[in-house]
Amino acid sequence: MSRRYGTMDVRVFDLDEQTPEFAMRCIDYLRMSSPELVQEFLDFQADCPCTTAQLGELIELERIVGQADMSMHVRFQSIWRLAYGTKPSLYGEEMWVSMAAMEEITGKSIMRDAWMFSRFTELLDSRVLSHITKERSKPRGRQFLNLNPVAAVSVNFDRMIKTLPMVQIRQLIVEFALPVWRSNAAVAASILSRFQRLGIGLALDAVPIDGVGSLSEKELEVASFIKIYVATAEPDMITKNLANLSPDVIRQVVLCRCETPEQIEAGVKAGVMYFQGYGLAEFINKPSQVAHVLGSGTGDDLTRLQLVARR
Repeated sequence: MSRRYGTMDVRVFDLDEQTPEFAMRCIDYLRMSSPELVQEFLDFQADCPCTTAQLGELIELERIVGQADMSMHVRFQSIWRLAYGTKPSLYGEEMWVSMAAMEEITGKSIMRDAWMFSRFTELLDSRVLSHITKERSKPRGRQFLNLNPVAAVSVNFDRMIKTLPMVQIRQLIVEFALPVWRSNAAVAASILSRFQRLGIGLALDAVPIDGVGSLSEKELEVASFIKIYVATAEPDMITKNLANLSPDVIRQVVLCRCETPEQIEAGVKAGVMYFQGYGLAEFINKPSQVAHVLGSGTGDDLTRLQLVARR
């Protein structure tokens, strides 16, 4: 301590009452000796645990996640390219970890606690990046990876970049939830600059269908994809909100959480080309529906695509 900081600094904390103060003191010490990427990592840690019990629970979750077999909990979902007059084609796939499975193996209601959910997703993202680096499996098309922004400035992200072949890195699309992306403009700019150097695409995720008009020109400019959620949206609502978007923006849209052929049809008519959701597997499996939405002949010979859709 004296060699590093020039003096011995002793402070006593009552952790029953001063957990946030203790956490911030730890962060201050890390700031004094950590590289730039760790500095950015810490900028996301504006909030601290409320009690030692909450901190202890996080440590327990970290132990469980550290021992979990990620291959058992990783999920994949196809992203399809659908355009009128052409047959469906597989564009890419999104990779994420099932939170329901994580709650089951940890025995904790993680999603009910906003602070714990944010910290827990950071733990999961770290494991997922390690899993990708170790497995080095080739994705089917473009690989969409849903991350907490903290993960994009982590050691494991750097390790993945150094390990994977550049051709695979340039197929990578990293997704950030729009509210989180907006929460720290300086760090977002740093992440974006790095992605652009590496050829990694940016997707802004969790955009509600009725909130797409709130996207700024800058956000539309830097994002390769805008992932719009339509799980509970009626087709008329999809049509109404997408009608206000320019053709250039429409080409960036991935219509997510599509559950019905009517939602898919509304998106296709609006000019959307990329679709994701549990309803896509059923849609691809019915050639008559495909032909109805995409035009005559597009539903012929879909056997291989049907097998992919069932994955």
